[in-house]
Amino acid sequence: QCGAGKGRLVGWLSRDWHDLNHLDVDNHTVATLTFKKQRRDTFLQLTFFSTREDQGNNSCSQWYFKVDDKECTPNSINGYSSTYQNITTPLPIRIDMTSSIVGVCKGTEDGRINSGTHKISMHVRVCRWQKGGTWKPKTGLKTTTTMLVEELCSSQ
Repeated sequence: QCGAGKGRLVGWLSRDWHDLNHLDVDNHTVATLTFKKQRRDTFLQLTFFSTREDQGNNSCSQWYFKVDDKECTPNSINGYSSTYQNITTPLPIRIDMTSSIVGVCKGTEDGRINSGTHKISMHVRVCRWQKGGTWKPKTGLKTTTTMLVEELCSSQ
């Protein structure tokens, strides 16, 4: 029971992928796992850790979580990376980076996330404000990609 245990961990699940090496993830799902949430009155802390490659010319990619195919609200859990240039050249920029995307999901557009089994997924897309440019995000880059889901009692 959460009550006096606000902020305490109720349950967790971690999954590693060793086979995402240079997975070309153009506007798709990067990784998915299934998590069984124990309580209705808890939140999900979501963590994604990977080495990413963004390649392009004046491009921007947004990496974001979904729960049951819907983004978290009121705030999406996401991260961005871009390859902007101030020079006019056809040569693409390649950026390799290790990164984490972490946030607390209090609900989706459907409301609070009830107890039960849920699909947690990481996605990537072109940044909504990007006009033109080339875009080619990848993940894995010869490292382990990890997704961690933690069910936490509300601290509010």
